Amino acid sequence: MKRRAAGLGLALAGLLAGCGGLGTPPAHRYFVLDVAPTRLAAGALQRDAMLLVASTTASSFYDTQEIIYSRRSGERAYYQLSSWTEPPNRSVATLLAARIARTGAFRGAVETVSGVRGGLLLRTHLVELYHDAASPPGLARVMLTAELSDSAGRTLLAQRSFSGSAPVATYDAAGAVQGLGQALGPLLDEVAGWAAQAAASAR
Repeated sequence: MKRRAAGLGLALAGLLAGCGGLGTPPAHRYFVLDVAPTRLAAGALQRDAMLLVASTTASSFYDTQEIIYSRRSGERAYYQLSSWTEPPNRSVATLLAARIARTGAFRGAVETVSGVRGGLLLRTHLVELYHDAASPPGLARVMLTAELSDSAGRTLLAQRSFSGSAPVATYDAAGAVQGLGQALGPLLDEVAGWAAQAAASAR
């Protein structure tokens, strides 16, 4: 009887272990950085020059596909099982060039990787892009620095820091992604407007 009870116990333990192994682990989700539509309208030509937009740089912590959040001041962490399809800073230059081109302030605005020659160069650096979750559901925060120079990058014409934020609807990675897109769009419009004004003033 004791041997039979022990056998039944082992069989039950094996069955429970097997059932535990049948659970489907949560899937890893990948998000596209979808920014808010531009509010800029085409205006008059302010500088008859081609503007080159350099690839946006970022520190190693932000040059990643990981989605970043913070629950305490001075601390940052990565969301688990949720990532960007590509590091956000790699999308910024493309989005920014398109927004600047739409303003009509320059003869054109293209990325430096296009191989097109231009008279002005715009460099940007992504300082921060994260979900500030200290007070749920939190805020999406973005900070960017910009430098406008001649095409060789030897003469600095203007520089400025930009920051923006947007409320996050849900206390999770999906909410963070939506909020960051809403925060980044207007900030890029601000950079585009500043670049046009700075170029016009530097004549």
